[in-house]
Amino acid sequence: MSALNTVLAEARRRQARIGLIGQGDGSMEAAGAEVTRQGLGSVTLLGPGGIEPTRDPRLPLAAQALRERWPERVRDGIHALDLAAHPLLFAAGLTAAGQLDVVIGGTAVPIDALEEAARWVMGPERGVQCRGNLGYFAASDGRLVTVVIPDSAGPLDANGMARLALTAANHRGRTAGDLPVIGVLVAPPSQDASHADAELALAELRLLAPGITASVEWNWAQSGPGAGPFRPGPNVLIFPNQVAGHLAQVVLRDGAGLRVWGPLFPGGAWALGGVPDAADQSDIVAVIALAAAGTAAA
Repeated sequence: MSALNTVLAEARRRQARIGLIGQGDGSMEAAGAEVTRQGLGSVTLLGPGGIEPTRDPRLPLAAQALRERWPERVRDGIHALDLAAHPLLFAAGLTAAGQLDVVIGGTAVPIDALEEAARWVMGPERGVQCRGNLGYFAASDGRLVTVVIPDSAGPLDANGMARLALTAANHRGRTAGDLPVIGVLVAPPSQDASHADAELALAELRLLAPGITASVEWNWAQSGPGAGPFRPGPNVLIFPNQVAGHLAQVVLRDGAGLRVWGPLFPGGAWALGGVPDAADQSDIVAVIALAAAGTAAA
């Protein structure tokens, strides 16, 4: 957990209001108790083992927030209440209403459900802002590395990739307390022309945030000091698509034995997140801390 020391300290400083989606196996309750013990924020358990939305007086507030954020998806007030009765959407509505800062689903909550919930919270900006998720892993040299994975809704254009990179850079700056260095991962030029699209994305990123260091990366096996699969350099890795990012996380976790945390869907002042299959209590606490530390509100 050494790579998380800065993250844990930042989470304690921010004191986020954290909603955990229970799943009936005691895992989220145990993680919430540990979060409370470590002073990482205030915890509310929602769903199985916690607050049932239909019995909570804030249900109309959550329903109205959902209706306002995505009116095209809500037929009427009754439909809004039905939507908000689901624990994850109830938590999303409370987040949109300013009642929660962080929502974390357990292993029973699929990534596409988390992404959908994040779109509800985001409102009209969902079309350009919510096109992927973040993850973190503790590298073998002790560094905390950010992983950025686009969604499955189709290829991102240069501006979309740049916005995703900027979201990751801002989140890392708040979470890890260091300067983000972005590496856009592509195949070697001898294999395909993906580096050309990546260069366009970097040009867009320089317009959005001129001060961020970024490069296109396809050859990580450099010689000399710091050589290795994760040599000093980029600490934010942008994967070209969802499949590549997912496979990389699986290899890092199951092949290299590294700790991998996420997915996270950060929205600036709020964040939604989940945990991978077979996550233990320390993994769940790590995801909660990363989400809480990355919220923009002090």
